[in-house]
Amino acid sequence: MPRWAGRGEEIFITLPRVGSKIYDFLMRESPMQKYYLEIAQDLTSRIPGGRLLDVGTGPGRLIGEIHKINPNIELYGLDVSAAMLQQARKNLAGIPVDLRQGNIRNSGFPDESFDLVACTGSFYLWDRPEEGLQEIYRILKKNACAYLFECRREHDRRELKSALRENLRQVNPIAKILGPLAIRQALDAAYSKNEIVEIVKRSSFRSSFRMDDITLSRIPIWVRVELKKE
Repeated sequence: MPRWAGRGEEIFITLPRVGSKIYDFLMRESPMQKYYLEIAQDLTSRIPGGRLLDVGTGPGRLIGEIHKINPNIELYGLDVSAAMLQQARKNLAGIPVDLRQGNIRNSGFPDESFDLVACTGSFYLWDRPEEGLQEIYRILKKNACAYLFECRREHDRRELKSALRENLRQVNPIAKILGPLAIRQALDAAYSKNEIVEIVKRSSFRSSFRMDDITLSRIPIWVRVELKKE
């Protein structure tokens, strides 16, 4: 069985309401507090308008930041978790957005629906990632791109520790404890860069992708994967 089989979708499908609240708190208050803003700046620099889908939208914080930067982008969010979407609707009150519960393996959107698809920090949890990438390929418009922002298993522990220490100076005590624990847990489950390449090469993006090491919220553990539909 491949290493990425059974990655944890079921946990989020059955996530209780309190779980979504804790997750949202960590994303808002932890060392990840600038994470969504920096990704939103990256994504909005790539399209002036059109339709954007956020896969694994969680509590909707990326969508909120995108809307602040460019309210002309038509926003969609997809998540397997009803609890997460309930929190997202609360966070995004007053923002025009289409939020749907569903799995990226079968999104329900028509062919060539989107000018850009984003996925931030949830790709490593997909049970069948090749199928998810195939669905993204189907719903992307021709010559449009999808962007995966993921932590990578390869990282310098001393560099990470130093970055966390700097980021933790002004967060509240609870986030100071739980934030680093959440990051370490994600890193334990993260793919290596070679594993990501292996998965992508099993999809229709096999000949049209690139991967870059990036820093988000001053934390140097991330990779951005660009997937183009040619």
